[in-house]
Amino acid sequence: MALLKNGAVTAPPSAPAAARALTSGDPFAATGVAADRGANRYGFCSIEDFPPGISDLSFTHEDAGGFYNYVNKFTAPNFWYRDGGVLSWIYGEEYDDWQGTYGFDACVAEYHSGHGTMDGNGVFSMPMGGTWGGSAWVNSADMRLGNEVARYLFFSTCLSLRIGGGNSPIRTWDAANLGLRMIFGFETTSVDNPDYGALFFTKWNANGRKFSKAWLDASWEIDPHQAPSVVACGATQAEAQDRLWNEGNFSTAAASKNWWWWTWYDAAKSIREDRLELPGSPQTARFAPQRLSPSRLTELAGHYGVRLDGGLPDDALGPHGVALGAGPSGDGGPRLTIDHRGVREITFAEADGTGRDAPSAAEAVRIAQDAVETFGLADRVDLVADKVRHQYHAGGTADEIADPRVRETHVVFTQLVDGHPVVTPGLGEVRVSIDGGGTVTTIVDATREVERLAGSAPAAPSPGREDTRNPSTVDEALDAPAQRLLRRLSAGGRVPAEVRTIPDSTAVGYALRGDDGTHVVRRTVEVDCGEGLAKRYVLEAPLR
Repeated sequence: MALLKNGAVTAPPSAPAAARALTSGDPFAATGVAADRGANRYGFCSIEDFPPGISDLSFTHEDAGGFYNYVNKFTAPNFWYRDGGVLSWIYGEEYDDWQGTYGFDACVAEYHSGHGTMDGNGVFSMPMGGTWGGSAWVNSADMRLGNEVARYLFFSTCLSLRIGGGNSPIRTWDAANLGLRMIFGFETTSVDNPDYGALFFTKWNANGRKFSKAWLDASWEIDPHQAPSVVACGATQAEAQDRLWNEGNFSTAAASKNWWWWTWYDAAKSIREDRLELPGSPQTARFAPQRLSPSRLTELAGHYGVRLDGGLPDDALGPHGVALGAGPSGDGGPRLTIDHRGVREITFAEADGTGRDAPSAAEAVRIAQDAVETFGLADRVDLVADKVRHQYHAGGTADEIADPRVRETHVVFTQLVDGHPVVTPGLGEVRVSIDGGGTVTTIVDATREVERLAGSAPAAPSPGREDTRNPSTVDEALDAPAQRLLRRLSAGGRVPAEVRTIPDSTAVGYALRGDDGTHVVRRTVEVDCGEGLAKRYVLEAPLR
């Protein structure tokens, strides 16, 4: 019989921990919070309604809410300020720990979702929801965080943690950092999306509960054309690197900023020519339902060499999925997790830590193809090598910064359905990660077997609108969602001056919704939001 401890199902002490349900773990489970501080664990700010001259956002409350709803199961957060309640005093030294309860230095983990930008001097700035003390903006040069309670900052904004173009986390955050352990943000502009906060904990629970990997993977699954980033600090290079790669529980202890180390995913790069022709007869696909019976779990474990010394307990498969095997940090064998959607993630090894660069893209594709063949991942689905993404890392001190190195190369094989790709990020694909030693460290299999294909039912045009059911080009198909986006943004009082297409982001293929797939055109665009701000949006149009 399994035991329930700190929100996680574990095997009894006398039995090997070979299988456990993916339940909601408390990220403070392994640490304590100083009694004289009360809870002081979490604080939130989110802004959708901005002052005139700045385009409003649509999903920041849902974004912050996903993080909030998860941690609120364990501890009630100190505060959640929204829209006009988000003011500059929250981030300034004078009031950032107001009454020991409120402000961005009053809690261990702080989450802000909204607009952000960075100037040519590496100063990060955010517009507030209103004006306080004559100011409607805050910037990193004026912040002093970590001398009181803050240890982890999550900036779900554009350009909050830049590492390119002469920028570095040290350049932006050194003066502001007075005890922070980690900062999470973006090198690029980011997509206005409701799922960052919730996906962060989904990934954290599924991938061995490591903060940096959870943040990067959650952002990748929302849109592979943005570049998420994370930095960790420590007294030594080894401490900063260990924190970056392995920290997975929130700690109240302040960190030295002698050393900084950071990592990021670059935007995905296509390695095959895009097919952007519209299908003559769009179809719908029905995918076989996921069946994760005990016998199927045992079969998958055996297929990937995952040890099940204690067998499968009756409650191994929880509502969030299942984890099989102790993994690289345990007995050295592979670890398999399967989330609630049926996505399989197999971890064979930790990435090589010797500093060697990962293989070239061409060599990585060859190694990845061998792995796909070895495990028969294309036996029942049609896969094509489609994209390459690199995980970089770099770091140093205020005096010297090392050049970026490639820690892992991720090769993405996209699933084809009747010759057309699945275009929903994170689904209908196999991702193979290769480290500097040429070792396959992780395989993520998010493919679905096709049960049947059928013609799409024609949809009647809306009353009073032109019939656009049969567009002849991608641009024509995307015109209606683009116009809807512009009308929505303009309703806030400002008409965007520019909309540009993100390179390699246009695709024609199947979007997955549950067990069904429908033909769509998809594209990521970046919109001018005024006052030097920008935001990305995903346009998607069904084809009928």
